[in-house]
Amino acid sequence: MNAILVFFHCGSNTGYAIAPLERTFFQMSQLLFDGDDSRIHFGYKDLSKGFPTTLPASFRNVTEFDPKDNEKGPLARIKHYIESNGIDLAFGFDQGVSQPSYRTLRRAGIKTFISYWGAPMSSVNSGWRLALKRLEVRLSRSGPDHYIFESQAMAFTATNGRGIPPRAVEVVHLGVDCDRYRPSDEFTYYAHNAFGIPTTRRIIVFSGHMEERKGVHVLVKAAVQLCRNGRSDFHLLVLGNQAGQEKAFADLYRGTAAEKHITFGGYRSDIPQIFASCYFGALASTGWDSFTMSSVEMAASGLPLVVSRLQGLAETVEDGETGFLVAPGDVDDLCARIELLLDDHDMRAAMGTAARRRALEQFTRDRQVASLLETVRRVARR
Repeated sequence: MNAILVFFHCGSNTGYAIAPLERTFFQMSQLLFDGDDSRIHFGYKDLSKGFPTTLPASFRNVTEFDPKDNEKGPLARIKHYIESNGIDLAFGFDQGVSQPSYRTLRRAGIKTFISYWGAPMSSVNSGWRLALKRLEVRLSRSGPDHYIFESQAMAFTATNGRGIPPRAVEVVHLGVDCDRYRPSDEFTYYAHNAFGIPTTRRIIVFSGHMEERKGVHVLVKAAVQLCRNGRSDFHLLVLGNQAGQEKAFADLYRGTAAEKHITFGGYRSDIPQIFASCYFGALASTGWDSFTMSSVEMAASGLPLVVSRLQGLAETVEDGETGFLVAPGDVDDLCARIELLLDDHDMRAAMGTAARRRALEQFTRDRQVASLLETVRRVARR
């Protein structure tokens, strides 16, 4: 290997979901080339939002590259960039079997092409549909040599949906900085003070997007139901909403006792401190959900998790040990598990300890980087 191009299908400074991966991929690349940053290159669909803030300020090897582009001008530019920098390794984010630019990459000198996926590749197929997908993969000469996924469920969609051969598939779980995300008595009432929540309430926290499949509406309905059950010892804190998005849920709890037990906290830069002051995390997704970064961050913070029994999301919890799995969209099931944790402090403490231990054993950023590094080296030697 002479040099690497790490590239994304999105622009620079996209935000929360991509930023940790940018740092992880850069760290992997530095280890790959013994700290020689001149052999590391990053590509983005566009740089309209400026230089990537996730990369060192001294690092300058950043270029515009849209893998879907089939225009001669942009393809000629990326070909020249690869050739002039001696790049022979491509590491693309969410890159499928075929794109207009792949042939150009290969012609420019890319010998090894690895695609990292943060989402499912396909719906599951069978019979002749799956056979056709497998044939398409075999006939693709310029696409990725290997695919990395964040969960077993994602990998399954590749082999049993898109037709990728199992030998070309790897699972590398997400990792977090477990020194940054950790339990801490220093922040016992941090979130209470930040959001004006009474210290007598135990905070149930959600962090993520507001799209319907994320199940925020299910959490809100559960809060309403808990108040109807006579509970006043909890508070639902929803993080990740952009300005105005919280209005979509107001009709679900307006005029009920839950109105004083729900806070939409928006985007925050103090997530580690907030998590350290919460009681447990809840992700009530109703549609496909992956091995989410927020779930790993919560576990590392010593929070038990109550999550939907869905694809990759279910892999974030050892049911009954580090939290609970619940039926997607089932408010009664969700409320039962929430009340169990609210009523049994010893169980909550034991699960939180187990969640933290599991994060330290399996979901650290160092472990993620080491696994990525091992995979890249192995695939490049083929």
